[in-house]
Amino acid sequence: MSKSMMIDAASTAEQNNTKVPVNYADRALGILACFAVTWGLLGLLSFTFFVTADLQALSGTYRPEQIAYILDTPFWVRAGQALGVFGMLTGSVYLLLRRKSAYYWFMWSLLGTLTVLLDTILRSGFQTMGGMESGVNIAVTVVGIFMFWGTYSAYQEGQLTGE
Repeated sequence: MSKSMMIDAASTAEQNNTKVPVNYADRALGILACFAVTWGLLGLLSFTFFVTADLQALSGTYRPEQIAYILDTPFWVRAGQALGVFGMLTGSVYLLLRRKSAYYWFMWSLLGTLTVLLDTILRSGFQTMGGMESGVNIAVTVVGIFMFWGTYSAYQEGQLTGE
């Protein structure tokens, strides 16, 4: 049902005191977009902390080998983190606006997230950082895949318009 048809149905329903049909796919897409904005903002806070953190800020929370792991993170991983976070934020805004370009932004976000996961595997980050940080890393990857899949489905079903 197109948006103009839904508006006509809503105005007719108000006049006749009847219920308007609910578009559950559109509602689910809105919930997904709100979740993506929240997740992206949390990612931005985390990214900002790790980029600006110094030895003193890290020493209260992490062990010396974990601090060395964080401070020795290569540039290409930081670039992947930035791509993941800003791709998620930009994609979520475009998803709120129901734009097709949200799909591409979530694709870039997933690429950045997988880059960070690759680094974690290559540098034995799961062993170094421990359970909590490893769980967060895995959760970020799962959410990135889910956001890409959800946006891809909306893209294929024609729920996203414009560029």
